[in-house]
Amino acid sequence: MKKMLVSLSLLLGLMETSCDQKVKREYNPELSLEMVRKPYLQNVWEDSASVLWKTNNAAKDCKIAYGTNLDSLTNTQLGIVDYQDYNTLNQATVKGLEPNTKYYYAIYSNDSLLLSGPDYYFISEPEKGTNAFSFYAMGDIGEPKDEGGFPEVTSKQIDKLNRRPDFGIGLGDIVYPDGESSAYDANFFEPMSPIMGNIPFYPALGNHDWHVNPDENFKKEWKLPNNEHYYSFDYQNAHFIALDSREGDFFDLDKQTEWLKEDLDKTQGKYDWIFVYLHHNGRTCTYKEDYPHVMGLYDIFAQNNVDLVLNGHAHTYERLKPFDGKGQVVDSLSMNLGSFPKMSNSFISITTGAGGKLKDSTKYVPDPLHCDEGPIVAHAEHLGHFSIITIDSTHLNFKGISSVDGNVFDEFEIQK
Repeated sequence: MKKMLVSLSLLLGLMETSCDQKVKREYNPELSLEMVRKPYLQNVWEDSASVLWKTNNAAKDCKIAYGTNLDSLTNTQLGIVDYQDYNTLNQATVKGLEPNTKYYYAIYSNDSLLLSGPDYYFISEPEKGTNAFSFYAMGDIGEPKDEGGFPEVTSKQIDKLNRRPDFGIGLGDIVYPDGESSAYDANFFEPMSPIMGNIPFYPALGNHDWHVNPDENFKKEWKLPNNEHYYSFDYQNAHFIALDSREGDFFDLDKQTEWLKEDLDKTQGKYDWIFVYLHHNGRTCTYKEDYPHVMGLYDIFAQNNVDLVLNGHAHTYERLKPFDGKGQVVDSLSMNLGSFPKMSNSFISITTGAGGKLKDSTKYVPDPLHCDEGPIVAHAEHLGHFSIITIDSTHLNFKGISSVDGNVFDEFEIQK
């Protein structure tokens, strides 16, 4: 009987909405229904997953079918439509999943099949702490192609990886020039579509995303935990924290800082790895300035066992040597820059900010004004890229990968 119930759960889906309904549109029977944004994934955990997509016409009803066999998907469960902006954004949250299972999905609206195929699937998270996993990281992504942007080049390179990442994190400036919702489809979702339909993505806000009100733009496009400005999630034996570094100071500084301290306090001793990601750098030798508001968190990172701090903002690549809580290089951990032991009271800061936009200069030139206390850079490259981090129990492998040819240009490991 239990097996029958499990099998049935593979065929039935639940849908829920989570965004403010700003502009509602009624179904227009004279307008043919078309998908204007292909599906993308959010919040894929052990027992649930969210699929989002957008159509040009409000749907009378929408349905999602999902199961472990692509050939046996059926039009099954009635859902609810969430109307937004001048199109229709649909969010389907499927519950009751089995861990570590690949599910294909098909999307129906107004009794018509809108989309299905072998590229549309999600893989539920394995039971906590049981599997190795990997994720990609990149910032500064959605630059228009006619302005020199190349997000489609990066997405295609991620799509070619022999081992598909379990999810991705975005390090801010998701959409240029101003983070407006109207630019998301052309500048981000369309060029990133090869991977968005089967790899979940969890972005942080950048300064360009703040050029418009993010509560009316950024938050409308995503379904993220907490208040979406700053949030955290767990995956296997790792904890991830996304911060909103805004510009010049953190969003809601006191509350966000207190939340960060409480969140880190709760994680101590529960995870092998802790990652923080945000848009702005702290210390740097790139063309960007040092940002004191980020450096002000260094002691919190160092004292709470944060392993990596990942940021964008500078459209280039820079890996710094391990820092202590004062932002000083830990010499004892800098003897071998390709392999590190467990880092006590220290962390590694990495700028990986050229996912779709590269600084105009053709040569990476460190600024000596920012490095007058001695060399702090472990490795630097100036090229379009993304990073892949692989976790296998207490072993971490980090790779910087070229968007153009897929070559690994930087690599290191941490063995705890």
